[in-house]
Amino acid sequence: MTNKSKKEVNLGSLEFSSDETSEENCCGLLRKLSTYKATWVIVTILVVVLCGALADPEWCHMSVECEKYHLKDQDLQFYSGIISASLASVLTHEMASVMLTNNTAKKAIKVIPNIKESLIPSVLLCVTFAVLIIENMVFVVGDVPWYAHVSKLGRADLDDRPVYSVFYAEWLINVPILIVLAGSIALGRPAFEVAEPLIVTNVYIILAWVAHFIPSAPLRYAVVSLSFLMYFRASWSMCQWVRRWRRRHPKSFLLGRPLLSFVLIVVFGIYGIVYLGRMHGLVSYRGERIFFVTMDFTTKLFASMLLSGIRSSEFQEVLLTLLANKATAFERHESVADGADDQITPMLEK
Repeated sequence: MTNKSKKEVNLGSLEFSSDETSEENCCGLLRKLSTYKATWVIVTILVVVLCGALADPEWCHMSVECEKYHLKDQDLQFYSGIISASLASVLTHEMASVMLTNNTAKKAIKVIPNIKESLIPSVLLCVTFAVLIIENMVFVVGDVPWYAHVSKLGRADLDDRPVYSVFYAEWLINVPILIVLAGSIALGRPAFEVAEPLIVTNVYIILAWVAHFIPSAPLRYAVVSLSFLMYFRASWSMCQWVRRWRRRHPKSFLLGRPLLSFVLIVVFGIYGIVYLGRMHGLVSYRGERIFFVTMDFTTKLFASMLLSGIRSSEFQEVLLTLLANKATAFERHESVADGADDQITPMLEK
């Protein structure tokens, strides 16, 4: 590893050791392809198209029964409107943070070469909040449920209810961003470590969505079981992030940078429990909608607060590093008389 100049200061602790990269980079072309963002997008689109073609779900606005159930919940438009207004204020805050940080970066780029990287978390959070605003505004202005499909579970008490596919579309965009924030930004994990749980998570989200349209119970339970197995696999990979990060930072606090990874694992598990409740009639489609709207908002807000704390600690580390690297000369004025060392205060000299 090359020695850094004394005046060069890096923002944040997002580096990983060279022994980790050499250990992890030996898996060939497939792992290399998984690091490209285009691969994540292509895999997600292919799985959506394939599952959609096989299940062929019916749009809710084309079903009289489904649209009737949807229209019963128009009182929830006001709730989505409140969430949208709250998200707009948080988005404004994050956009202001991006602009202020960008102005700072222009002035400090010579001293802190990677200060532009401090813009990445705020930009990603702006994207997540913007997508959430669009999702909630769909509920506010969309009396016609063009953003939902009809459930087909082979049970009279569960069929013809709206499945709000807009939630799953939002997750396919925002969940990868949260995983990148937890892995790459908070823990500094390399792209090939983040890629696996990201792709696996998007695939099991799609499988969970398509299970709503499978009347055959054995096939449906097989798809749901595969989805949960993939959830556990992605969660295990995220725990490995923390383990490797702790190997490099043994004295660091587990409720600091690793906290976002742990929170995402728990939150995704709670989503899964509510999802299973809906599949078995224990949670109504209305209750599921309220839960998803609420948790989507609170999870992203928590991520924003946690990353704000991380950014604050990074800037404090930068300030301390700058102070440590600053060569300050302290001159002492001494006078030697009759073999005795007497310190004379310069301001008292005549």
